[in-house]
Amino acid sequence: MKKQLLFILLFLPAFLTAKEIRYFVQPGEILDLSENAFERHGIKVSEIDSVSMSGSFTFSIKVRSHARELGEKALITNKKNNIPNEAGIWIGTQDNGSWIVHFCDGKNTPWEYRPTALRQPINDDKWHTLTVTHDAGKQEMRMYYDQLNVAIYCTNGNVNLATNNTLRIGSVDDGQWNAFNGYIKEFTFISHVELPKISVTDTQRLSQLKVMAFNIFHGGHELGQEVGVNRVVEVIKAENPDVIGMVETYGSGAIIADALGYYFYLRSSNLSIMSRYPITDTYDLYDSFNCSAATLQISSSQQINYINLWLDYRPITNDQINACESIENIIAGEWSRRAAQLQSILKAFPSQWNTMETPLIVSGDFNSDSHLDWKDDTKNMNGHNGYVIEWPTSKLMEKAHFIDSYREIHPDVKKYPCLTWSTMAKNELQYRIDFIYYKGKDIKAIQSEMIDKHPVRYPSDHAAVVTTFNLK
Repeated sequence: MKKQLLFILLFLPAFLTAKEIRYFVQPGEILDLSENAFERHGIKVSEIDSVSMSGSFTFSIKVRSHARELGEKALITNKKNNIPNEAGIWIGTQDNGSWIVHFCDGKNTPWEYRPTALRQPINDDKWHTLTVTHDAGKQEMRMYYDQLNVAIYCTNGNVNLATNNTLRIGSVDDGQWNAFNGYIKEFTFISHVELPKISVTDTQRLSQLKVMAFNIFHGGHELGQEVGVNRVVEVIKAENPDVIGMVETYGSGAIIADALGYYFYLRSSNLSIMSRYPITDTYDLYDSFNCSAATLQISSSQQINYINLWLDYRPITNDQINACESIENIIAGEWSRRAAQLQSILKAFPSQWNTMETPLIVSGDFNSDSHLDWKDDTKNMNGHNGYVIEWPTSKLMEKAHFIDSYREIHPDVKKYPCLTWSTMAKNELQYRIDFIYYKGKDIKAIQSEMIDKHPVRYPSDHAAVVTTFNLK
């Protein structure tokens, strides 16, 4: 009877408010599911019902393990199975010794965050705090490892993560087969978003910022599932940029961000932003597959606004040029997709972004060239076939007072063509479709280069562009 009573008292939740539930918060209160425990059963949290999970919420938990192989076990879940497209949220362990978050409303595309044990181990026999916040209104989920905001995900429609299943801690079911091999304490659920405070301790103003625009080609996997991604990391590390606008991220973002030790914002399967500095805010300006936008806190007194975009690959310029289409048809084709997309993105800018007070950088894969490169004196170079074209996308950027950083530094198009397309498709039109634009009174480009080299083999079909800026 005493054992049973002790068990009940030990697992009694602490109700701090009607919308806040905590377990194992008193000194010595630990859920022992390790190999040293005689009984290894997770627990149910019946106080958290479906309504609690239908909107915004915050989960936090401390875990410790020294298991060499953790497997795919649940730490917190309202799912019945470890299946990404099943409705609900799963915060658990990975085979690699790190943790995982996957979530879905059962209708939209499921999302998962798979970090690496290189940066985020939970099987090193140390206590680690894992926190996940879900902002239903903003459609955003933030992941924290030991109070560090390691990832931000746009949930892309996955707003209601409620299920009819009881929330569980430490296991997906009542048995011991699927129990986490380790210790748990300080579980917290709050029915709103409670963000750990971002601390920027560097009070010295940043004088330079290096930005990379990089389409990594199918997540970098084309030259090998692991080898290709490793080469992407090596290309980035060789340049040592502060900010990367990544296109075609496709499942590699968490691995690359961890390898760099950077903050990571995944806007869609396609677009992500990685930053040496905290990502303080994100913006929903346009379709998530085409546009990602964020504010970066680069020092305690400096911010930049940054946009990473991808414009539609259709119509295919190579085919239009080879078919000798009229300039009018080519321009009309641009406005049918790419130019229209960019125009909508530019119109969606918050009004304060156009004041020139805070530096604003726009980079990405425009899938279109620049009017600065298709002039009368270049009409017979690089397969231009005699065309002189006022490409609408670059004209839109110019009209919005953006500066093409590469062409500002290298105005001689013949000497510095910067043919970012393509490092692989050499039988196609070679032209410049990847850009870094900027504007603002306190920012100035001082260096810009095209990157298409790797010691063994470059991993992408796009060359990257890297620009260094002076900041006031």
